[in-house]
Amino acid sequence: MKKIGLSLCLVFSLGFLKAHEVSAEEIADIFYKLNAKEPKMKINHTKGFCAKGVFLPNPQAREDLDVPLLNEKEIPASVRYSLGGVAMDDKSKVRGMALKLENQNASWTMVMLNTEINFAKNPNEFAQFFEMRIPKNGKVDEARIKKLYEEVPSYKNFVAYTKTIGISSSVANTPYYSVHAFKFKDKKEKLLPARWKFVPKDGIKYLNPQELKQKDSNYLLSSFQQHLKTKPVEYQMYLVFANKNDATNDTTALWKGKHKELLVGTLKVEKYEGMGCNKDVYFPADLPKGVEAPTDPLFQIRNEVYGITFSRRQ
Repeated sequence: MKKIGLSLCLVFSLGFLKAHEVSAEEIADIFYKLNAKEPKMKINHTKGFCAKGVFLPNPQAREDLDVPLLNEKEIPASVRYSLGGVAMDDKSKVRGMALKLENQNASWTMVMLNTEINFAKNPNEFAQFFEMRIPKNGKVDEARIKKLYEEVPSYKNFVAYTKTIGISSSVANTPYYSVHAFKFKDKKEKLLPARWKFVPKDGIKYLNPQELKQKDSNYLLSSFQQHLKTKPVEYQMYLVFANKNDATNDTTALWKGKHKELLVGTLKVEKYEGMGCNKDVYFPADLPKGVEAPTDPLFQIRNEVYGITFSRRQ
């Protein structure tokens, strides 16, 4: 495992981030410094479990979009549900879902959160968000964290947003969002910016304090397995197309008001697949023909960090 050198510590402590564009390697170092209990552990979205299912494209999406993968009647789907960071208690708030749709000719990897927005708009803010939590002389500088939460609009915005959502009762009642705005080709060869969301067919449900108190630290897996005894876990995938004034290159921007939406299809998660996928890596840049990458500053470096941390785990 690579260590953060004294120079890197000084970079952050002196506010050098404002003048220096942080690299993917530096971000990976920060994750390991903050979260690694052993050299080859997974240092983000550590706890998770795996599942299999199918994605059923909506015929209307085939008519509106020029995405050949969606011409299939049914696409095999691999799913990994996870918690944010290195949280090991399912009663934590941040959740993730990695989804891979794949046939013989194409694949599409989607890496999602249960929040519509991110906490950082660029690599420097992203790095600082985690770096400020690294203990110095055995203590986390809580005063500094509080100060940055008040001074950095991205952090302040995200904290306010997370207060509007609760802790979901199961993965079957959790929505998942792309955060980034991708570009989708329509039949006229025009690229349309849109975010996507996976809406649970059983509805979004949050636990009240009494219900939360009764849950154990592994209730997401047990509730998922119980759910599958009677029916699949299902989500409807929608594209949410950007309005004229929506920020499409800022993952911290919450799109407000009415938006045109398109039902892309239905994901049916049908089978628990154990823990094997916890060792895998999911690259958001794995896109099918007809879908192009976002233009925001975080997307490319996010893929680079995934590659670096995956290689360190080998």
